[in-house]
Order: sequence, then C-alpha cells, then structure tokens
Amino acid sequence: MSHYSQQEREQLATLVMGVLNDWNIREEYQITLLGLPEETATRELTKFSRGKALPDDDDLLQRAVHLIGIQHALHVVFPLNPKMPGFWLTTRNRFFRGQPLTVMLEEGLNGMDRVWRHLDCTRNWE
Repeated sequence: MSHYSQQEREQLATLVMGVLNDWNIREEYQITLLGLPEETATRELTKFSRGKALPDDDDLLQRAVHLIGIQHALHVVFPLNPKMPGFWLTTRNRFFRGQPLTVMLEEGLNGMDRVWRHLDCTRNWE
C-alpha cells in the first residue's frame, strides 16, 4: 500500500504516460518500464493516459516517479529541443556502455535510478 491517494495516482498516470509517449517508447517497453505484468493489454496504457489511476503498488509508483524525474532532468539538460530526451535515451552512451533505455529495461528501478543520477547530480547527495 502506497502513500499516494487515488487522485495523485490518477495524476501520476497521466504524467508518466505523457513522458513515455513523448519519448516514443514502444508499448511493450512501456509495460516493462512501469513494471506491469507482461500480459498487460496495451489498452491499459491508453486508460492510464486518459487518467485511470495507476495501481496502488509501491514498485510501480516508484518507477513512475523515476521516469518523470528522468524526463525533468532531460529537459534541464536539453531545454530547447523537446525531441532530445527520446533521442538521448535511445542513443548509445559510453557511461552506460549502451543505450540508457536498455539499462532501464534490463535493470528496472535500479537502472532508472542509475540513469536519473547520471543526469541529475543532486540525486547523489542523498
């Protein structure tokens, strides 16, 4: 059980789906990034985009917060080009020895944390 209200989970759903759509991430990758079961129908993603509350699951909600944080950090790094976040995530990066998106898909929440910390050094101050 999380500390997010129904309304907050609805807002998170809309925000995180907007981020994933801005990045042009394939739907099956969106399901993986959010930590949803593999058998989740892609129509569920559409429902989340329209404001259906995310499930009250701590891991899923942490993933959503991380994805939104990564998007915010990418906008700080690339303030003038809204297409750069999606490009950066799918372009090979020496620090990660591959694509940041691949790190997030393969390592889950830990990978998202690595990517976010790489983009936003203040995350390392915790």
